[in-house]
Amino acid sequence: MFGHKPTALERISDALSDIGDRIVDLEERVVERVNPTPSAPERARRAIARHLPGHSSGISRYVPDFFSGWHLPTSDDARSTYRSARNQVSSWGSSLYGLRNDLPDVRSRLSDIDLPDARLPRWSSFSRGFATRSRLEYFRDRPGLTTLAVLGGTVAVAGAAYFVAKKVSEHTEEPDYDVVRQDGDIEIRDYDAMVVAETVKSGYHEKARRVGFETLADYIFANNRSGKKIPMTAPVLQQLSEAEGQTRGWAVRFVMPKRFTKGALPQPASGDVKLKDVPAKRVVAIRFSGNFTASLASKKLMLLYNYIADENLKQKGDPEYAFYNPPWTPGLFKRNEILIEIDR
Repeated sequence: MFGHKPTALERISDALSDIGDRIVDLEERVVERVNPTPSAPERARRAIARHLPGHSSGISRYVPDFFSGWHLPTSDDARSTYRSARNQVSSWGSSLYGLRNDLPDVRSRLSDIDLPDARLPRWSSFSRGFATRSRLEYFRDRPGLTTLAVLGGTVAVAGAAYFVAKKVSEHTEEPDYDVVRQDGDIEIRDYDAMVVAETVKSGYHEKARRVGFETLADYIFANNRSGKKIPMTAPVLQQLSEAEGQTRGWAVRFVMPKRFTKGALPQPASGDVKLKDVPAKRVVAIRFSGNFTASLASKKLMLLYNYIADENLKQKGDPEYAFYNPPWTPGLFKRNEILIEIDR
């Protein structure tokens, strides 16, 4: 309704806005010459810049914060700001003109540079991820197949452990004996004389065997003494024993290789390990597999006692337990024995 005569400040603002728009247009042209096919994120950014209200564009990205949030400056302030902005625009224009002249050289240099690929991962990476996920979902939806796969893996691991244990046992020396009589799992055996390294440990059965094993292993592997190592043999023997000057405990024994006599063996570093001559003897033995437990040992021991009673044999001493395999051998493939010495 009423004619409006723009003030000098408004004309300056309009002029600066027009200059800013031209600079933005010139920027986009330069970018298009350097990168004619911008990426999807860049195209989205430009679309937002063109259509989103309030997005920072035009001269507002270049002029000082003085021009945002007008607060009616004085004419002197407006003139000084206009001169500063004009000088900045002139310098930007010259810089852009120089950049335009340098574009061919820049492009040639960029073509020689092996820049990293900043794009999103290729589809092959996503396809592998989706393939893996689909396989997991396939097994998850088929519990029977999953169980079969787990059982197959378990059998494979057990088979590998058995193979390694078998190879170890094939190269491990064992005491010689003659089978006098065999009745099922029970045998009457005659053993030759042997030398053993013995240590006595207190505590329950399994703990005493473990601690005693470590003590004897230090001896044969020369960890606490001078001299050469002694080859490991089988089985590891364990028997209730009354040590001199000690409370009743478990005697843990390593059988020494046949080529050694007691005098030829290196002396232990401490009194915790003793070398002993074991004379030839006759025993009743029962063999069984599985992880050694007190309940399993009680059942097998009862069979031996019944056999000794039925055959009118005379027992000598406490039962002796024999363990032939490394601890990591699957229980199904472990060889355990209980031996009771008897009169000939």
